[in-house]
Amino acid sequence: MVIIDYQDRIAYSQEKANKIVLDETDHSRSTLWCLLPGQRIEPHIHAGDHIWTVFEGEGNYLSVGKEPQPINPGTVLVAPAGESHGVENVGQQGLVFLSVSAG
Repeated sequence: MVIIDYQDRIAYSQEKANKIVLDETDHSRSTLWCLLPGQRIEPHIHAGDHIWTVFEGEGNYLSVGKEPQPINPGTVLVAPAGESHGVENVGQQGLVFLSVSAG
């Protein structure tokens, strides 16, 4: 078992959304994403499922062909394999979320 305090791992990049791998197993990867205001992750597709849990900040969930959906702390998003998913920080503070990819 691995226990991680996400707050100790928050780190932003001025250039782009910052991806911090927290842990990897044979079947999953846990990644902390940290986005400054205005930063985004363009919608993209993976072969495995993705689950996002928002810890801090405000943003929009982006999926090709769909209207942006507002997200904030406590939001849990599930993107099944093959579904496009992305995010943009529309708030005034950092957007921090956990991405668990499985498959």
